Amino acid sequence: MNYLHHFDSSRIVEACVAGVGDFGRGLLRQAQQMPSLSVRIAIDINAESAAKALSSCGIPQDKIMVCHNSKEAFSAWQDGLFIASGSLNDVLDLPFDILIESTGIPEAGARHAEAALLAGKHVGIATKETESVIGPWLTRLAQQHGRIFTPLDGDQPALLIGLISWAQTLGFEIIAAGKSSEYDFVWQPERQNVLCNGTLYPATQMHSLWDLAEGNEVDIAHDRGQHLAAIPQISAPDLCEMTNVANATGLVPDRPDFHALVLRNHEVPTLLDTQARGGVLQGHGRLEVFNCLRQENELSFAGGVFVIVRCCSPDDWALLQGKGHVLSRSGQSAMIYLPRHLLGLEAPISLLDAVLKQLPSGGGRHTRPHVDLVARTTVDLEPQQHLEMRGHHRHIQGLRPEIHPAAALMDGAAVPFYLLPGAKIVRPIKAGQLITLADVALPDSRLKHLRHSQDQLFHGTASVASA
Repeated sequence: MNYLHHFDSSRIVEACVAGVGDFGRGLLRQAQQMPSLSVRIAIDINAESAAKALSSCGIPQDKIMVCHNSKEAFSAWQDGLFIASGSLNDVLDLPFDILIESTGIPEAGARHAEAALLAGKHVGIATKETESVIGPWLTRLAQQHGRIFTPLDGDQPALLIGLISWAQTLGFEIIAAGKSSEYDFVWQPERQNVLCNGTLYPATQMHSLWDLAEGNEVDIAHDRGQHLAAIPQISAPDLCEMTNVANATGLVPDRPDFHALVLRNHEVPTLLDTQARGGVLQGHGRLEVFNCLRQENELSFAGGVFVIVRCCSPDDWALLQGKGHVLSRSGQSAMIYLPRHLLGLEAPISLLDAVLKQLPSGGGRHTRPHVDLVARTTVDLEPQQHLEMRGHHRHIQGLRPEIHPAAALMDGAAVPFYLLPGAKIVRPIKAGQLITLADVALPDSRLKHLRHSQDQLFHGTASVASA
């Protein structure tokens, strides 16, 4: 595709970004290099914080106006200034085309996305936590108002959906699709360590586990995982993203907690094939995450995305293997991959697609709640305890994420993971149990109310609040 032809338009897309962390600031910087995109509105926890983010992106102080109400925001817009605000409500009436929701806060994402769609704006969402709970509902709300609700290129879900749809368009049989985990496992053989996310872990047996002996690939891969068990091998962000991909594409995980194998890049199509062909999967069309094992001088997968396809023509794939493409040992499957995600730097492609082409980077009309991201306890939880979302990766201590078939929010059903922040435990829960609605009192939130609406629309039943 020639993108200069695809977006052949003299129109400038006007955007507003809510949440100016790493993703939002990357978008702000990239927009300044693009004649077709203007991002003059930044929203953060307060207007002063938004102004600092704008300034950090190279925007001169005299071009930034700190706005505390809609009147000030309108005046700044008229004067051609950059607007720093602490509230979406103060800027919602301005004539921008699309909101980028990148706060990373599930409740804020729900409120911002709904308000923007009702105000006639498109919405590009980087807050995957919100999308995992009510993405199908927001997609339908956008359609009702002639607008687009979409994930964004730069994050793995949109990039993976794009790769899956590319493979489907070409008629490839998809065995598996997924991503590598956010942080590589970097083996340092001279020190007998593995470095992951800035931390060194002992790996004294890695010499014997580095290569997968032919015929024993699955067992050695499992032994690697056990040897490196001190390193987290699956995370809430990974499974949250795969939840959104599942709901956009209909592909599902092979098991609720994923295999999450520790693999070198060239091993992926061998292990992520069906069991009948020497892999670990029980069937086709599976979503999966792997942990990239490499040495320091080897290329990173960098949280990239992949599809594993069946090799139907031996001649074609033998030719491609000779050019360096990654095939399984059997030669019956191959990995096609994008070893990168550039966060806000490439998100503008999705913004232009949504506004100029009315095209989503996600599932669009095909999106529906196939699965839910839910939580299994790793420790005993007692009544009156509160669950708290923490850190950059939005984890909840004592809970492990899993993906299960979607269900309406009722007493016997597992609660979506990102409805649980702030929940109070109302009865003892043993380690190893899924948290159901009967186990907790959820805080009242717009996210919860919109989930009720989603359940009514797709499951034909009104979800109920626990007493």
